[in-house]
Amino acid sequence: MNKIHTFPVGWFRRNLVRMALLTILQITFPAPPVQAVEFDLATATIADIHKAVDAGALTYEKLVQLHLNRIGAYDKKGPGINSVLYLNDQALAQARAADESLKSSGRQSVLHGIPFVIKDLVDVAGMPTTAGFVPFGAPVPVRDSGVVARLKQAGAIILAKVSTVNWYGNAGFDQHPIGATRNPYNLEYSPGGSSNGTGAAIASWFASAGIGTDTGGSVQIPSSYNSLVGIVATQGLVTRSGIVPRGPTQDRAGPMARSVYDAAATLAAIAGWDAEDLMTFEGIGHFPPRNLVDLLDSPSLVGKRIGVLREMFSTGPLDPEVLEIFEAAVEAMKSGGALVLDPVLVGTNLRDATSSAISGTTHPHELVLASNAYLHRLGPQRPFKTIQDMIEAAGTENIHERYLKSMKLPPPDQNPDYLARFGLRVALREVVDELMEKFRLDAIVLPYRTMPPPLGSLTQTRGDINTLTSVTGLPGVIMPGGYTKDLNLPIGIQFVGKSFDDVNLIQVAAAYEAVAPNRKPPQTTPALPGERFAY
Repeated sequence: MNKIHTFPVGWFRRNLVRMALLTILQITFPAPPVQAVEFDLATATIADIHKAVDAGALTYEKLVQLHLNRIGAYDKKGPGINSVLYLNDQALAQARAADESLKSSGRQSVLHGIPFVIKDLVDVAGMPTTAGFVPFGAPVPVRDSGVVARLKQAGAIILAKVSTVNWYGNAGFDQHPIGATRNPYNLEYSPGGSSNGTGAAIASWFASAGIGTDTGGSVQIPSSYNSLVGIVATQGLVTRSGIVPRGPTQDRAGPMARSVYDAAATLAAIAGWDAEDLMTFEGIGHFPPRNLVDLLDSPSLVGKRIGVLREMFSTGPLDPEVLEIFEAAVEAMKSGGALVLDPVLVGTNLRDATSSAISGTTHPHELVLASNAYLHRLGPQRPFKTIQDMIEAAGTENIHERYLKSMKLPPPDQNPDYLARFGLRVALREVVDELMEKFRLDAIVLPYRTMPPPLGSLTQTRGDINTLTSVTGLPGVIMPGGYTKDLNLPIGIQFVGKSFDDVNLIQVAAAYEAVAPNRKPPQTTPALPGERFAY
């Protein structure tokens, strides 16, 4: 038998009063309207893109189309940035597939549906690799490079291959498939090399992020010159398989992006062990976690110890405006809560000791052997069996003397000069590690270069060249520092960390970005219709 519940008469009276009061309050004080979210393709991070997609305001197909629109408007037309070599004609179809798989299976990773551009030294299956040199023959690899395979596994979309300098000649743009790349911040000035195409393309937001390669600064120079975040992880964390080489002891691949978040998300995807690259055995136990971006949620400089490495400042050219921008960056770190030790000293001529002329190991010592290993990876359809065959076909007058010299040298393990350089490289890395241990530093900081980008399209050899991280293999992050007043030339700040302390270094960079959001989009490639919207 069901029990009948009864309520006292007063219960109905009290609840009727409450309901009336609630109605009056809702009429008098209505709930605040939902705040619209503003989306801007120029400044949107990968996280912002995913939020817009999840809200139904954007699709990955539309995202790719927006970037294709920009390439069409600004790369060969308009300001003529001239960074793109080849477009992926399947990019829109792959973006549609990313939209469908998101609905059916969820997001594959942080890079799901995100478009990338890839430097023209990094193999992408089905797309030519020209190495910026027409006589190379533009072979079409049948296999992805290690980093591209990892990007695809993470769900990223390869939108385009972008330019590098003439790899086998004078590092310029003679005998180049498309010619010189231009800096979107000032079209008359250098975009940096040799990842010039990646730097200019990402600065112009032709894609969300990109991949460059670095031997003597080729990720870091164009990141500095194009106001980007560029990361070179500790040597051994990122594979180099399937990349046109200079040499295994210094070559690195790294992300270039418009924010620390995007660069960190990319690094987390491409880092890892690779049986084709024995250097990655050194990374075991040190690889950044796949959820690296989750460690950047609340970046703070409070309690961080940062040393100013003034021994690496140029003793030659010093631009007062560059130094002013750097000193302002140091003050921003202090204001953000960092403990800045200025200076910290190794006690040696670190700038000269870490120059490629003294401690560089890649060229000419490793050039030919590494190049032949790369050609072998291309398979039987490669245009040349050996680099010697390519040099003979191209003519020695068109080849940089470093390759000609390399062919006359004994193998590295039998070369006293190489062995001395290799030993010095290891010693210099240990010296910097010990300095950071001594002062318990989270990072050291310096202006990446003490002069602004040079006039012209080439990466000119100048007295302010900084190869500290390139020679030692230490991790480095380039951050936008500011711009010169009259010419609007970007100035880069470099953070350097201890060996395999990459996560901590990236957290420092993210915290600096939070207190000093210096980056601004270039004016030569303005927003196009559909890139800004509210939802």
